[in-house]
Amino acid sequence: MKFTHVEELRLEDILERGQEHQPLDFAQGLLRNFDHLLGVVKGQKPTILDAFMTNLEERFHQLVNRDDFLLGDSDVSPLLSELMNLREHPLLVKLFLTYHFQLLQLAKDTEWKSAAVEITLRTFLCARYLPPYNYLQVLTETLPRAEAIQIFKDHINDYVRSRIAETDDRYQSLEDLREMLLKMGEWGVIGNVSEVDEGKLISRRDTCLHEVALRDIPDQELKFLVCCFGDYEGVRSFNKHFKLTMKHTLVRGDPYCDCVYYDTRITNDFTHPPRAFFDSIWPLTDKD
Repeated sequence: MKFTHVEELRLEDILERGQEHQPLDFAQGLLRNFDHLLGVVKGQKPTILDAFMTNLEERFHQLVNRDDFLLGDSDVSPLLSELMNLREHPLLVKLFLTYHFQLLQLAKDTEWKSAAVEITLRTFLCARYLPPYNYLQVLTETLPRAEAIQIFKDHINDYVRSRIAETDDRYQSLEDLREMLLKMGEWGVIGNVSEVDEGKLISRRDTCLHEVALRDIPDQELKFLVCCFGDYEGVRSFNKHFKLTMKHTLVRGDPYCDCVYYDTRITNDFTHPPRAFFDSIWPLTDKD
């Protein structure tokens, strides 16, 4: 099978790129995801919900270190109406938002409800993934770890499916997806992308912005769940006929991400190649 090698721009330079975001829009997306998780916990383990909420408030109290940015009732009350499970916990919403804005490094006088702010990509990734990492970690401290992880997986799968239902296919074929993957070097990805063969497209990624930006997160399994697990369902946002297999990821401490994309209209053989196959594609990149 023929592969094309994808070069990259310098990761640290890419992570320092500025991009505009509207803090309220950003926060609302995270709150909807958080609210959905609470709904799954309520449905599967209602007896631990009160303890989970108490533990969450304690955790976010610990994380907030900016007294100058504590939000008031008037700041969060308009946000609660669409949050079916968080609406009864305005203090937790305040703490969650304060921590999120703290990660965004917003100034006290920022008009966060209306203004757009420029943040680096590194800051964006931390603000996007550290809040869910913390509430997943709290869930594993409230329930046996394996049970908590399964609930989180159920939440991610259901939430991603609900979002995909609202989207149109972005790529009509794996050939179209391949063209996108070949441009990933612009976003710091060194890798190798195969040609499409019998409904299958193989990609080995040797670098990852998430892995670099979130390298200080100690629990690699939880980091994988927060950053990467949604990709299995999320690939269907590219096309509802696509499927992904992946056994190794950089954020979990592996030397690369081994991604195989399938078009289910063409193949029903989803056998993932062995590690030796991915090792042999191209010499591993020196990430140092």
